[in-house]
Amino acid sequence: MKPPANKSGDKPKLPFEIAEDHLRPATGGPKDPPPPEAAATREPVQEGEPVNSDTQTLEPTQTPDSPSAEDLLYNAAREAHAQGETKRAIAIYRELLGLEPNHIRARNNLGLLLDQTGNHEEALHELQRCLNAEPNNPQVLVNRGAVLGALGRYIEAEADLRQALEHDTTNAEAYFNLGLLMSRKGLWGDALPHLRRSIELDSSRAPAYTYLGDALNHVDDLKGALQAYQRSVELVPNNGKAFYGLGIIYDRMHKPEEAQQMYRRSRELTGR
Repeated sequence: MKPPANKSGDKPKLPFEIAEDHLRPATGGPKDPPPPEAAATREPVQEGEPVNSDTQTLEPTQTPDSPSAEDLLYNAAREAHAQGETKRAIAIYRELLGLEPNHIRARNNLGLLLDQTGNHEEALHELQRCLNAEPNNPQVLVNRGAVLGALGRYIEAEADLRQALEHDTTNAEAYFNLGLLMSRKGLWGDALPHLRRSIELDSSRAPAYTYLGDALNHVDDLKGALQAYQRSVELVPNNGKAFYGLGIIYDRMHKPEEAQQMYRRSRELTGR
């Protein structure tokens, strides 16, 4: 039985923001206001300083507590993205970078939005520009590694992800993407430690449990796979891919009634 298309929202998402401790500001500027979106989006929360932000030059009449032009544009772009207005968010990020080309977070976010809209090579170009300014920025390395992995450029992707872990040994996204990369290459046993480490670092990561279930199924650990898929469904109840995985495991356990229930639920969620 062919796995269904994933329409349930469990597709692994690229990390969107660069965490504060991964930035190395070139100049001291006012801190960003708190981000508008809730932490439940599973996107790292950002409260750091913009890179190379000269607010006095850009806003000579502002008071010390006033947001800079970059702040306003950055938050406007994030709000547009949160509202699903991707093209508008891209346009605002481009406007911001016209004012401040060294705004690493804005360029990182622009690259990821370009990737989401299918402009993969342009996305890689923007992420490379981030790394030209911050060669060892773990979050940007993970982002570029994820894009490269999705494009099947596995050697380059693995190099980025391992470099990220050299500079941040607790980066759950890096471990998750390494596990995903090994899974795509069919190296299921090699995927397991990376997926497990990702879960150790972030136990709310539903896609990691789903792909862990896939890997455990392929190495014939049916009990472990069942537990992994069940945990994924607990975290994301509309996870069609995990329900399909449960169907496979119940089939292999010779429990056809349970298997059919899981397949039926998967079809309901995915439309296939």
